[in-house]
Amino acid sequence: MPDLATLTFAGASFGIRRDDPRPAWFLFGVRKSGSSIMNAMGAALAGMNGVNYVDVAGKLFETGVAVPAWQRDPGMGALLAGGNLYGGFRNAPLAIAGHPLLRAGRAALLVRDPRDALVSEYFSNAYSHSVPAGGEARDLMLEQRATALRAPVAEYVRRMAPALRETLREYRPFLGNPNLKLYRYESAIIDKGAFLRDLCEHFGWTATDHQISLILGWADVIPAEENPTRFVRKVVPGDHREKLDPATIDALDGILAEELRLFGYAPHGA
Repeated sequence: MPDLATLTFAGASFGIRRDDPRPAWFLFGVRKSGSSIMNAMGAALAGMNGVNYVDVAGKLFETGVAVPAWQRDPGMGALLAGGNLYGGFRNAPLAIAGHPLLRAGRAALLVRDPRDALVSEYFSNAYSHSVPAGGEARDLMLEQRATALRAPVAEYVRRMAPALRETLREYRPFLGNPNLKLYRYESAIIDKGAFLRDLCEHFGWTATDHQISLILGWADVIPAEENPTRFVRKVVPGDHREKLDPATIDALDGILAEELRLFGYAPHGA
């Protein structure tokens, strides 16, 4: 792969491939909705296709830059160039929603039943989510851990549902992009092989069955039993029905009604 140019954005440095005639590619996600494994698999596929993977949001998180500090910063556009796969996003990078390289490229958005995502967020924030070494992002993560540890899961999900609703709503400007394909956790993460093959087709990439098998060898992890303190805790969809009482689920259905419809999830009892 050619040498990469080093560019700086929001205090973090990124290696960017320049002068590549190919389009740019994008992986978008939502927290606790399979974004970590999607990005890891996407990065592997990118390498197999001579594409440079740029973990934009992940690098900013490690540097201690909180989401509000970069999400609407137009300087992000300077990172975009053909021949790169941009990922790591758990929040919509609103500054590039209308960028020509995004409109002309190929993008994928992975979502999950937000009620399951909220339950997963509770266990992640309480026990397993990594904490940056410093910066505003570290302070925010420690605050979120303390919040989760002192609240029962039903109280936590009710409190955090409006924030997740806003995260999902922020992707609305991206949904009108005809080159963006929507994937759902419930099929993509359970059948990762089919997801990888479909993503290759959408991106115009190639991967042999052997290459797909190599990725699945480390990526296709579904625990035999739940471990609340592990990052890969359970994976199987529908966890909110086991962890939450009907009244709490109904409350979430009310808070998230618009987003459930938008992304194709049925309310409780439907």
